[in-house]
Amino acid sequence: MTDVYQFVDEIFRDYGRYSDNFEEDQMLPSKESLLEVCRVLLNASCLPEEGRYSTFRVCFISPDSEYLDSYIYSRVYLFSDPIELTTGKLHKLSPALNAEISCLMLDVTKKPYSMIGILSAHTSLFENLMTFSSGGTRMPKIPNIMVRRPGKLEFCCGETPLVCYTAGEVTHFRTNTFTSTLVADQLRNGSSIEERDRLLFLYKIMNLIHSYGCGGHVFIVPNDMPLPEIVDVKYKLPALFWGEGKEEHLKKETVRKKDISVYADIVARLSCVDGGVVINKNLDLIGFGAQAIADLTNISPPRMCFVTSDDQIDTEKRFNDNGMRHRACYRFCELVDNSVALIFSQDGSIKACTKAEGEVVVYQDVSIPMI
Repeated sequence: MTDVYQFVDEIFRDYGRYSDNFEEDQMLPSKESLLEVCRVLLNASCLPEEGRYSTFRVCFISPDSEYLDSYIYSRVYLFSDPIELTTGKLHKLSPALNAEISCLMLDVTKKPYSMIGILSAHTSLFENLMTFSSGGTRMPKIPNIMVRRPGKLEFCCGETPLVCYTAGEVTHFRTNTFTSTLVADQLRNGSSIEERDRLLFLYKIMNLIHSYGCGGHVFIVPNDMPLPEIVDVKYKLPALFWGEGKEEHLKKETVRKKDISVYADIVARLSCVDGGVVINKNLDLIGFGAQAIADLTNISPPRMCFVTSDDQIDTEKRFNDNGMRHRACYRFCELVDNSVALIFSQDGSIKACTKAEGEVVVYQDVSIPMI
């Protein structure tokens, strides 16, 4: 369990880094307590119930916390009698938990640790109706641990993953990809979309494509640029991000968010078809089912730069380390100036890449922006 110790240490490090993003008075338990909880979570994650493995979240709130009264639009369901936190009891309870809208509340203030209830955790009635209805939530920014699949735990701020434990490996997530990297600069270059709208749209499609579990990729091209010969769009479905004649209508924030939510839902679903989704920097849809040349036998691989979540260069990564989808996106960014590609793997990892100073720069372990 040495690596679980490391995971717990990294949780506390990230909690310190992102503490300004958490809701008030949301503290972590002690390292000793958190380590015991993580062991129970890992054991429970590997036990199927009715032929399925459960996905769920746990948070750390005492039953008398003032926090439970502060959210008008959250509901708290307390068990009549606390349930002791054991692998077997959590395994039986876990199918009742929905990781998208709730957290299992743990009381670790005294031993034996107990499961005390379920927190229905959406931030507001508006956000619940307008974003959850199309496949994504805006959970309150409380620290929680998500059990995603057997042997995989994620420490999250709300629904944003920060650090992951998978089969003995600890991985950090990057949350600033679309706000302060070369990818962010490239997306702003030539775009007339406001930053808040771009982030909301990208957050939505990332959340949705990630939840589909089938992988996919998105090509983002400059506005008003003819598609290059290396990209073949099978299903052309041009559509404007805002549509026509809607400027006054969209000045209302609630209307604008609803419009983005529905549009993002449609665009994200197109990624389930073989091939990539193509949009431009104004987020106008061009088409889907797009194929890009993955390997060109007469030219050498592009110069590559793989950037980790802590902005270090991963010198061990190579162009050929990943499959055809990744190589196609790398080639796309190399050959299409001022472009961006987003890559979603079936295992849940997300990458974003663009070209800068003659090399394809790949940001690994991309997470949802904190918006």
